[in-house]
Amino acid sequence: MNTNIAIVMLAHNGVDFTKHALESILGAKTLPNEMFLVDNCSSDNTPQLIQDFAPRLREAGIAFTTWRNSENVGCSLARNQAWEKVQSKYTVFMDNDAAVCTADWLARMASCFHQDEKLAILGPKIIYPFKPHCIQSAGVSFNRAGRVSFLGRGTPRDNPRFASYGEREALISACWLMRTDLRDSIGMLDELYHPVQYEDLDLCMRARFAGMKVCYTPDVEIYHFEGMTTASVGQAEYASNIARNSIKFKQAYKDYFPQRKDLIPAEPEDFTWLRRQELPLTPELDLSYN
Repeated sequence: MNTNIAIVMLAHNGVDFTKHALESILGAKTLPNEMFLVDNCSSDNTPQLIQDFAPRLREAGIAFTTWRNSENVGCSLARNQAWEKVQSKYTVFMDNDAAVCTADWLARMASCFHQDEKLAILGPKIIYPFKPHCIQSAGVSFNRAGRVSFLGRGTPRDNPRFASYGEREALISACWLMRTDLRDSIGMLDELYHPVQYEDLDLCMRARFAGMKVCYTPDVEIYHFEGMTTASVGQAEYASNIARNSIKFKQAYKDYFPQRKDLIPAEPEDFTWLRRQELPLTPELDLSYN
């Protein structure tokens, strides 16, 4: 079943991850009616992979558009290039290192928008693709100094704290569904946050400040390898970029953080960033649908 939804995906290398992502989209019960796949100047076999998948996507009834940028222009700019071309009512941002877990994911997410006209951006439960599929993010919270927390990170998939639909301060754009016309009401991704990091949090904050809702649903799960997309620029540059954009983000919202109120009660462990090797994950990869 096709929906009134477009998927925007970027690829800068990571051809094996992109293959997982595309296979999972095609194998799901609900499909987008549009897809934009931007090759941000990959140096691996990504162009060939896109060429191989293009006819399969179109045969599935998806209006598939792709192009290759002559250089890696970063996440914000490349996503904006695609977002401005979307004709569908809703737009999914999905990283190429994410994969569909809940087979009817698009239908479930779209139904939330049908029930709440103020809903602007909706995020699924992001889980790790390795058993036992711990939570990676059940939405984003901040403390009063502006420190970012990926809620639920490293906790069990069925953690009751994150088993209910609700508002969030922000979401990570590894995968989310949003109203396409946000680009007209609040603007597109801020390219100040070049090449990546914090542009998604900023868009969520702007939507909320405009009186709209940013919400999380546990009824849809998405696998995410975490960091494969953004780390393609190199680990040293990745780390320094996070630091630079963190400063920009905190400066932009310096008046908000000191007086913010929790949308979901925070626990001390929410702000303890566990490293990958500290997470309770096995090496067993499992990308099956639920």
